[in-house]
Amino acid sequence: MQFWRWLIIISLAGTLAFSCRCRACTTFCFRHQGQWVYGRNYDWDFEDAMIFNNKRGVVKRSVVQTNPVSWISRYGSMTINQYGREFPLGGLNEAGLVIECMWLRYTEYPHADSRGELTELQWIQYQLDTAASVAEVISSDTRVRIGGRSTQPLHFLISDAGGDCAAVEFLGGGMVVHSGTKLPLPALTNNTYAYSRSFFEEVAGDETSLCFRQSDYSLKRFHWAAQGVQSWDAETCGPPVEYAYKILDKVSTDRTMFSIVYDVKQRRIYFKTQSRPEVRYLNFDRFDFTCGTPVKTLGLAMPGEGDVTSLFEDYTLEANYQLIKKSFSATDFLAGTPDAFLRLVAGYPDILPCSD
Repeated sequence: MQFWRWLIIISLAGTLAFSCRCRACTTFCFRHQGQWVYGRNYDWDFEDAMIFNNKRGVVKRSVVQTNPVSWISRYGSMTINQYGREFPLGGLNEAGLVIECMWLRYTEYPHADSRGELTELQWIQYQLDTAASVAEVISSDTRVRIGGRSTQPLHFLISDAGGDCAAVEFLGGGMVVHSGTKLPLPALTNNTYAYSRSFFEEVAGDETSLCFRQSDYSLKRFHWAAQGVQSWDAETCGPPVEYAYKILDKVSTDRTMFSIVYDVKQRRIYFKTQSRPEVRYLNFDRFDFTCGTPVKTLGLAMPGEGDVTSLFEDYTLEANYQLIKKSFSATDFLAGTPDAFLRLVAGYPDILPCSD
């Protein structure tokens, strides 16, 4: 009974990680040597976040009160989390799948039905745990849906090692997917993909036009990110990661807390934060994703240079608790949450066992 009590309590925390102010994030990806280079800006009020080494072979259950989903993680992953382990903002898994989320106020998730239910942040972890491709993410919509109390409106840009990329949105209660020829501009900000694409085509590169000048900043950022993707040329644009950061710098705001670049071919995740603008990276293949081995973690804003893989430390409950405490206290509508509640949130990963 205590296990289920924890799940119900956690369900209130995992869905409150965003407020309506989180509206200025940007994602994009372009191809280099057959693989995606994926860029992401996270715009928010504070930069406290941690990178987690998530294991394969872990038995999990969604933190909702009705129609919970049970699964065993098939793939290990590295994720960036602000509100505690198991509730990521995005990440990369062993199969080369990348998922990142952005605010989309037009989102309407499916109404309650017979499918299993996940919160929006745990949906990200579920996909990284179970999917190797964009197609598998899309097919999961027949089995699971985002639901639960206090879910926040998000959409997602997803890429895989097989060369597919998709913008996944939930509009009018159903999943809407743009991929393949329907995704000529693999970028996403805070308007629907269809509206952003039509804006880009209307402007046609003319930033002096009335259409561009009177548009909201999300559309401008989409325009710049899409231009950057279109202009990518391996022969003339220089190193791809540096080029990705040029795009991210172009679309950054004074609230850009951190910038991530996933180089899937090289199996590296690059990152910089507002307080530490030097670019560092981790080597994905140097991590052990076997269940039962120590989970590794690193603060995103911790000091370091170049390859910081060796700086990762063993995960502790206290580290997770301190992350959650900082993030809750810095989020106005979560400030003042009882400490006992925060400790329950922090302890949630410890009740997830390895499978037989």
